[in-house]
Amino acid sequence: MSILWNIAKNDWLQLVRDKTALFFTLGFPLLIAIFFGAAFSGGGKSALLPLAVVDQDKTASSRAWIEALEDTDAVKITLLAESEAREKVRKGKMTAMLVIPQGFGAAREQVFDPLVPQVQLGVSPNNKAAGGILNGLLMAQAAKDMQQAMSDTGRLLTETDHSIRLLEIPAEDAPESLRVFLGKLREMLTALKQMEASRMLQDKEGKQASEEIQQFPGFTPLKIHTIDIQKQSGGPQNSYAISFPQGIVWGILGIISAFSLSLVSETKQGTMARLLSMPVSRRQILGGKALGCFLTLVTVISILMVVGVAFFDISIQNPAVLLLAILTSALGFTGLMMLLSVLGKTEKSASGMTWAVLMIMAMIGGGMIPLVAMPRWMAGLGQFSPVQWTVMSFEGALWRQFSMAEILPYALMLALLGAGGFLLGSYLFERKTRA
Repeated sequence: MSILWNIAKNDWLQLVRDKTALFFTLGFPLLIAIFFGAAFSGGGKSALLPLAVVDQDKTASSRAWIEALEDTDAVKITLLAESEAREKVRKGKMTAMLVIPQGFGAAREQVFDPLVPQVQLGVSPNNKAAGGILNGLLMAQAAKDMQQAMSDTGRLLTETDHSIRLLEIPAEDAPESLRVFLGKLREMLTALKQMEASRMLQDKEGKQASEEIQQFPGFTPLKIHTIDIQKQSGGPQNSYAISFPQGIVWGILGIISAFSLSLVSETKQGTMARLLSMPVSRRQILGGKALGCFLTLVTVISILMVVGVAFFDISIQNPAVLLLAILTSALGFTGLMMLLSVLGKTEKSASGMTWAVLMIMAMIGGGMIPLVAMPRWMAGLGQFSPVQWTVMSFEGALWRQFSMAEILPYALMLALLGAGGFLLGSYLFERKTRA
């Protein structure tokens, strides 16, 4: 262990003395985390809000309404079961869930019927802005439905015939039915007159939902009931809870690059030959390199987390998950470093290959684009990237509210990467140095 520690200590001191390398392993990742956190804290809304829709009505009318809602180009709709929709909102994979209950289609088709279409909307309490946007969008769509119904002569005639048939019932019920029908008819005519007057005064497009609804006094186009998912939801406390895992990724990449190139440099400069001439085994040399890289990774990640918690209001939801994320990410990328360090023959080839591999992993894994804003196809491709495993692990500890069981798959993949990279790197190093 003393030999391993001395080799690790020597690599650590070389890194600390190299101011440029030290900046790119600690300073640059911190700047990345702060910069993107500040950039995303402006509160700008996404072009498409991921919305989980639970269609319990399953009628042609409900399906048509869902399609019309998606055609607004404001939401990205995914049809799910209610339990799955709740789980995705809880984990932050969906912005909100919309439940369309049974009877929605029948109520939507009736213009004069006092029955009002109803839906249930559940939004993460950490995303209140999206809740307001969705409420306005749903009411605007319902108002548009009513406006289209008012302008559809065939539909109005059908509804009128239906209301007239209501009068063909026993005499004791006729006055009440007649009163409802005439009252609704009067409200409809009043609404039509106000709509005509409003069109003459206003030519602007894109009116607010509240303005459209006010064109139908006496009518309620839609009732929205709130689904309480307060206890189950989990979202980022602020933009820094998203940007700091990205900063950690860049710190890891800088360390991996520095340590993988150091092994190539020592081989070219003759340092490795002097080490091999001493009573030190190849396994001890590689073990010392791995120990130095592992400790550096743990130190830099820990410093970044302390800065995030102390100065940028990041809260740790699960300390045990965070500890496991730190250890497994350091272990996984240490193994990757060992593998990359023996693949290049020269410093230039090793540097180019290392950064090419790391950049691809970062691009598809959430190191450049936050996972919550990444296109679905890229996020799916990123499932094969150790960077995504790392980002998901840290987000799970900070705001996704991962349990130990939920983080275990990412931890296992990182651990397997570390073990596999170290074993394969050791094998290639043995062949390379004995050749």
